Amino acid sequence: MIDGSRLRMESSSKTLSTGRIPQTSKTIQSTLAELSGPEHAQGLGAAFVLVRLYQVPRDSSSFVQTITYATNSQNPVDLKDLRSNDERQRQLEISVKNLGYEYRRQRSEGTLTAKDITVGVAAEAVLSVWRQQPQVAKFRVKDHFGKFYDQIFTRDLSGAQLVSAVLLFRIAENRRRRPPPGTPDFVRYAAGFLAMIMGMYLLADLGVELDHLDHRNFEQARQLIDTKGEAYLARAVVAVGNALKKLYGGQPVSLQRLAATFRRGDLLEYLR
Repeated sequence: MIDGSRLRMESSSKTLSTGRIPQTSKTIQSTLAELSGPEHAQGLGAAFVLVRLYQVPRDSSSFVQTITYATNSQNPVDLKDLRSNDERQRQLEISVKNLGYEYRRQRSEGTLTAKDITVGVAAEAVLSVWRQQPQVAKFRVKDHFGKFYDQIFTRDLSGAQLVSAVLLFRIAENRRRRPPPGTPDFVRYAAGFLAMIMGMYLLADLGVELDHLDHRNFEQARQLIDTKGEAYLARAVVAVGNALKKLYGGQPVSLQRLAATFRRGDLLEYLR
């Protein structure tokens, strides 16, 4: 809250950073730049920052981390940034790099290539394809790095699983964004559902369960996606269409009702 030349901001520290300090500093800088006139002559000397302190025992890094995430839970961007240094994220970065891709666990302003995988897309793809919760992946994005983080980025999530999910999700998402003539209306809402089914087809062709999709058979998985990805998608579109017919008894469904159907995830019991 700015009152004259007074600036009050809230941050958290212990020597524990909650991720808000850079925002506070930037706000102070931009506010001082805007203040002019004799009534603001004191400048920085009249600026105040309200600091919240937590006293915690030594060797309580996990508790400190919990506080950090909790105090930033209202801001999904903050949470994504805070999670970027998580041990699981660092391990995934190495694993993905060994497969020939770049895992962008931190925000980057550079141009992305087909080999780049952002952490946000990875979260949505994994939650859709392997966790089989496409409705949550699409409509609960702000919770990906909060409530659903441990479910998405499990300890046994491999780089091969992450990249495969993203490659499948990209095919479905491209169809959603650029549907050719004759594409069923529901496709515009169903990218995550289609990618989920495509993941089932991929595992069936590989002849493995998800926990056996790793660096040893990743190249085979990638080649299957390259050569059969569009066929997987076509089969998935048919599967979703059939599920809709079962759900609604073959009756016409409005676009509004379709959108609500995919938001609620009603089709999952017909597709899994």
